[in-house]
Amino acid sequence: MTPSRQAMMFRGLCKLIAIVFVTNQVLTTLFTYATQQLDAALPSDSMWIFSCLTCGLVTLWLQSDARRAFGFAREKGFVKTGADGKQDLQIAADCPKRWLVILHVELNPAAIQA
Repeated sequence: MTPSRQAMMFRGLCKLIAIVFVTNQVLTTLFTYATQQLDAALPSDSMWIFSCLTCGLVTLWLQSDARRAFGFAREKGFVKTGADGKQDLQIAADCPKRWLVILHVELNPAAIQA
């Protein structure tokens, strides 16, 4: 049974949000520590701006990396459609960056038919 497009997109979006949230927390904590060492009177707005920019940039980076991994996997034959050519997509177990390929498929269910 193949999950619906909305369920796949929701699952991919939840993964993306979780990764971005954790990465943002770590980087913002390191940035805050480093800036507090340099200037203790630094306004909190700079931390907020850094956090927002980090979220946006990590999101874009992760999506583009997933898109490149999917293209590479498809080009090298790690991704194959089923015999009927419909919703059945097979990703090889030895596919490099397999989790990024899966993330791309979940975020873009239309990639199955492409």
